[in-house]
Amino acid sequence: MKISIGSIFLAFIFIMVLLSGCATAFTPVSPATETSVPTLTPWSLVVVGDSIAYNSSMHCPGCIGFVDRYAAAITEATGHPVNVQNFSKLGIGIDGLIEDLETNTSRRDALANADIIIVGIAHNDTAWNRDDDPCDGPSGDNPDWSKYNASCAAEAAETFRQKFENVFTQIVALREGKPTIFRTINAYNFWNSQPGLDIPPEAMNAARDVLDAWNAMICKAAQENGFTCANIYHAFNGADGLTPSPDLIAKGNIHPSDKGNEVIARVLTDLGFAPLAP
Repeated sequence: MKISIGSIFLAFIFIMVLLSGCATAFTPVSPATETSVPTLTPWSLVVVGDSIAYNSSMHCPGCIGFVDRYAAAITEATGHPVNVQNFSKLGIGIDGLIEDLETNTSRRDALANADIIIVGIAHNDTAWNRDDDPCDGPSGDNPDWSKYNASCAAEAAETFRQKFENVFTQIVALREGKPTIFRTINAYNFWNSQPGLDIPPEAMNAARDVLDAWNAMICKAAQENGFTCANIYHAFNGADGLTPSPDLIAKGNIHPSDKGNEVIARVLTDLGFAPLAP
């Protein structure tokens, strides 16, 4: 049997008609456009200083230190994550911190790459902690408060001015002009706030004389050399420097309690986050 080309063509047309009747309509769909969310590089918060910033569990069991509270406050306010490196040390004074800055390469590198820096080195060199102070000299752990006055307090503070300026200028220089939050804290009065601490009434005014001069020196050195000073002193002890704050001091020692750490973090937070955020 012969099959003509015409018959084949008609059969093809018939099959195509049948298929077109069974096929489901197809509408081209453009590929979905993905919305990319940028990943923020965490800001680096580096802390150097003494045991106030260290927040040891033996000083304040279960406490959340002001450094971690401050980091959380920055993230809450700006939406930007913050990584914390706390290099604070127990018992360190200004001389030890200067040595670290001059010899510890890893410490310098961390500071050079930090977006936020806190220096907390205000407590261990006050006159009552020194045996070479011009007030009562080598008195050990029992200050002779009768020898303290505004004059020797000012002299004691001035002795350390250049050392604090050294710390602040070194750290600012490490950042080479990059946008950075520079903060320091001053010292609070624990003498009138530590339950059970037996001190004579004259110690109250004497301690205030020391801290008035000491904290003025620290904050002036900070402000003249690129740092902003967080006024912890008056947050703890009132405008007169004499207000007791036993709830802000950890039981049995001079370190901040959990509430005290909260207050320090709030003072830091209230200073704002410029130049990193409005």
